[in-house]
Amino acid sequence: MSTTVASGRETGWKPGTLRLGARRVITEVRAFNRDGLSLGLILFFPVAMMALFSTVFGSEPTFGPPGNQITPAHYYLPGMLALGTILSGFQNLSGYVAADRFNGGIKRLAGTPLPVISYFIGKMGITLYLILGQTILLLLAAQFLFGVDLPSSAGAWLTFVWLLVLGTAAWSLVGIAFACIAKSAESAATLAVLPVLLLSFTSGVYFPFSQLPDWLQTFANLTPLRWTASGMRSVFLPAGFEAAEPGQTWAVGVSVVVILMWLAAGLVLTRLVFKWPPQK
Repeated sequence: MSTTVASGRETGWKPGTLRLGARRVITEVRAFNRDGLSLGLILFFPVAMMALFSTVFGSEPTFGPPGNQITPAHYYLPGMLALGTILSGFQNLSGYVAADRFNGGIKRLAGTPLPVISYFIGKMGITLYLILGQTILLLLAAQFLFGVDLPSSAGAWLTFVWLLVLGTAAWSLVGIAFACIAKSAESAATLAVLPVLLLSFTSGVYFPFSQLPDWLQTFANLTPLRWTASGMRSVFLPAGFEAAEPGQTWAVGVSVVVILMWLAAGLVLTRLVFKWPPQK
């Protein structure tokens, strides 16, 4: 069964939708790869941040309870992985969609047989490309440059994968909705930085979450980044570090609920505000 956006154009699944979506992914990736500077900045930003923390705080095991201490690079790895979900899913993707809105890209594509779902497949494809590249580089740097011991159990890696995928998907949908209400491509790019900056400092990415004021913890508890970061810490930090979390538990089950709620909310918002121009 097909659905219809506010513009009146059908947006349901049609023959060839997946094939056209795959072509859009290839097109998006090729276009992005032409901008080597932007590609490098996005892919290596988390690695650069972890290198900065390691330089500032040193490379000796100084983080954590006595007798169970880890290096700064090890401690900040989960936060950098969680940060990648909002950087790629929200900040970057909202900028790409806003640019398509205001430079005529969406209008031109709407004049072709491309279904709107294929357009979204293309955008999700470039987001997946960036988050995977960013994550792989960060994990390789963590192990081979900073000496971080990565998990060895399949269960830990499974938790890591679904946190990465669901967190990025939730932020992607919110980012698309955000791009659709922006007044210009410039305002979307500028305003998208603010929530990323605020949430990165209030979600346990840079500071131990339990050290934040109670009112900030209450605010951050409503956002997916806080729970993605907590879930990542449950994967990469040694046993015993959960004592520093609220309630002295990782609360991974709560992470699932909160991220899925944002995923659903982002889907509804995107459905309401994204308009695919009608074919003439």
